[in-house]
Amino acid sequence: MAIDFKSPIDITAVLTAVRKHKDILKSVDQCDAFEVLQHFTPLPGITDSIELGKVEGGSISSKYYGKFEAGKFMGKIVPRRLVVRPVKMEMSDEPERYRRTYLAEVPGTIRKDHPFELWIIQHGLELASNDLYNAIITARYSADDEKKEITDAFDGIGTIVTDGCAAGDITSLEGNVYATGELTRANVGEKLLEMWRHMPNTFRKKKNIKMFISEQIGDMYDDWRKDEGTIIIGQTEETSETKYLVGSKKRCELVRLGNLPENSQLVILTTKNNVFYGFDKQSDFKSLKPFASGNPYTFDAAGKYLIGFQFASVHKSEFCINDRPLDPAGTNPFGYIKVTITPELAIANGARWRIKGESVWRESGTYVAVPVKEYEVEYSTAAGYTTPASTKHTPTVDEVTEVSGTYVLAD
Repeated sequence: MAIDFKSPIDITAVLTAVRKHKDILKSVDQCDAFEVLQHFTPLPGITDSIELGKVEGGSISSKYYGKFEAGKFMGKIVPRRLVVRPVKMEMSDEPERYRRTYLAEVPGTIRKDHPFELWIIQHGLELASNDLYNAIITARYSADDEKKEITDAFDGIGTIVTDGCAAGDITSLEGNVYATGELTRANVGEKLLEMWRHMPNTFRKKKNIKMFISEQIGDMYDDWRKDEGTIIIGQTEETSETKYLVGSKKRCELVRLGNLPENSQLVILTTKNNVFYGFDKQSDFKSLKPFASGNPYTFDAAGKYLIGFQFASVHKSEFCINDRPLDPAGTNPFGYIKVTITPELAIANGARWRIKGESVWRESGTYVAVPVKEYEVEYSTAAGYTTPASTKHTPTVDEVTEVSGTYVLAD
């Protein structure tokens, strides 16, 4: 098929090709982004937001003794809102250089039914999918119009986790943070298995359980397997790129994410049925529409889709993370150093919650201390303190904030 590399773009031919072959276009959520989205539950038909939530607790059974008493309850719904936000796609370029690539990528007679105009639309959708893939974890929505990147367009999964930690929904006190400490080649296998086994039996019997890890942790895990001598050729669970966590009876799938921040050791353990991505219409993911811009030598197209992410529950029966930061190079709620202060000092400096690991306050109108011994409190590295607060620096009321059931110094 001959192509005139110097001819103007025929927008009519482009529109005709897209209409004729739209069914074979791969949408944004089916290209690179699919690597992650396939492990989430899709939720279509959302144009603004939707309230998710799972019923937690509840009991309706008791001994029969011939009398009905209202008092049993079905549990409580803990609401969590999934918000979708718009992402736009735009392309405007001179296509001559791409036409030669087309000749190489679409060989032989296929070109008769696969014109260049279709190829360049698909190329645009693939670029948009790659952009989405890189933003799924770390994107944080900004209302600032000056921030225009896709990473400013919506809240990614990692941001939702980070905000949950700051709000106190995700803490060791809540039981949905497991302390693995730093993961190394020597300990990664045992630590991930410990994290799995710390989950309740009801969770471990669920379907589609996912343990999200970085590619680096995945490579480290493979190396640990080799060091342990546990890779056996022909055994389905024991492969060089282990799909399941060894020891989980093939119930916990290791999902290696290439879009976590560099050196991230964050591990997320949940189920596919607990993590959602919302959108409006499936067709929006392939709605990159060509238009005539007035310049006959540029190819111009635009489109828009809605996207948003949320966990239905972060209760310890459904969800757990480890105590590693999402981004080791950035500010995060896990950037702690450990110092020791007395309960009296904590009270004097505005403490109004429980100190990590001990229920040292009781509620009686207000929280009061039970000054029996010293308790461990965590302070943020952002404050720069590396020695016990009781001897080198006494935090003031203004410096103490209530975060995740522990006390951290304000940035």
